[in-house]
Amino acid sequence: MALSPAASPKDCSTIEPCDQQAYLWKMKSRASFLRVLVPLLVAVGAIAGLVMAVGPAGASPAPPASIEPQSPPDNSPVAATEEGLKVSFSCPTFVFEEGEVLEEKQEIEREEGESEEEKEEKEAEEKLLPPIIIQLPPTIGNAENYGVHFSTSGTVNKAGLIGTTGFGEGGEGEAEAVKNSAALCESEIELPSAPIPATLYEGKIFWQPYRESEAVPDGIEVGPVHSFNVFPHVEKPELTFREQIFGGYLTKVGLTYEAELPNAVVQLQIWEASAWKTVAEAPGSKAGENTFYLKLKKPGRYDFRPLVLGGAQQLGLESVAKVVRKPSNVRVTSAADDGPYIAASKKEQEESPIEFSVQSNGTVLKNLRLEAETICKGPTKAQNVTIEVAAAIGHAKIAPDGTVFGVAKTEGTEVWTTTLSGSIFQGRFQGELSTSHANCTGYRTIDAVLSKAPKKK
Repeated sequence: MALSPAASPKDCSTIEPCDQQAYLWKMKSRASFLRVLVPLLVAVGAIAGLVMAVGPAGASPAPPASIEPQSPPDNSPVAATEEGLKVSFSCPTFVFEEGEVLEEKQEIEREEGESEEEKEEKEAEEKLLPPIIIQLPPTIGNAENYGVHFSTSGTVNKAGLIGTTGFGEGGEGEAEAVKNSAALCESEIELPSAPIPATLYEGKIFWQPYRESEAVPDGIEVGPVHSFNVFPHVEKPELTFREQIFGGYLTKVGLTYEAELPNAVVQLQIWEASAWKTVAEAPGSKAGENTFYLKLKKPGRYDFRPLVLGGAQQLGLESVAKVVRKPSNVRVTSAADDGPYIAASKKEQEESPIEFSVQSNGTVLKNLRLEAETICKGPTKAQNVTIEVAAAIGHAKIAPDGTVFGVAKTEGTEVWTTTLSGSIFQGRFQGELSTSHANCTGYRTIDAVLSKAPKKK
């Protein structure tokens, strides 16, 4: 049968045997396209929903969230400390790595009983279909991807990041999220403790927060370079004195502080003739304490201060006023305290005896001799050596209030220093003795009583 002039394979207006084939082919193609289009639209909607969900959770906006230093204020003064200096900065979530783009091949649904011709037709159609493009959500970075560089130089590299000049690996600060804060992080630097103590550090420190990111060309995003000026600081220094200090008698002055001052020198000074004068000196202590012994001849009111040496400049600490009294005739000791003294404990008399005497109507302690257990430190604690050192104080004046202080040094190449402090009251001496030489230190408490000679029959 001939085709009608108004009919064609693309626009069948009549149903003729030859036109039915063209019409069925067209309908089949439309059905196949719809089977692909519907899942594709569903997938696109799902991806759009995922992106919408990721956005509020921290996806990087355009432009990316910036990194801003918070504290300390730029170019501000900061006190040195061995515990570490902290800085804070904003650390918002950001795009660490862009989401992967996937291409998925489209497939036309197969039906059972298809002819080879139909299979070939579907395969030909699939080759013409474009792939489904899937954009996976990005990887979001957080505080773990942030850090800080500390440096004595503000010079930046081609990526805009400063180095760690002056601090080496110690200038690499890790970021830590601040609890209960909105996108705020902290980092810290521990000041070097050599060749001078950390508390005596002085100078300008530059710092810059940054974050590592795979989403930018250089692999790093930087914040502004800020700085702060460190000044030396010894926390809570305190001078301690005996309740009464008498002119012409040796006295003990203690210095305590919340700092570690090895490799430094600590001096005790008095204000005299419109200037500070050094009257005693000791090496700085890691334990935070020093002891000075001094004798002021003239009574009067004195201003004392500690001075710390070892940093770029001398560090004068807070001064304290103390009255030095004129010795009086009123004493707590007398001739009744004169005589030889022995250890109060009988066991100590046998195992580690103590010998000295009080003379001149209770005004002088003479010829103190005993042994003190002394530890000489080795490279490790296991290599420490304990020895018994013979200690002696030849002469020490007893102050009107019964206090006794004495210092003695041995002669020769191996100089040992022995210090004695204590008090006498009603024929009993109580105090302590220490020995020191190089890396050796010893200590012993003393409790001694007057030993009266037995009466003659």
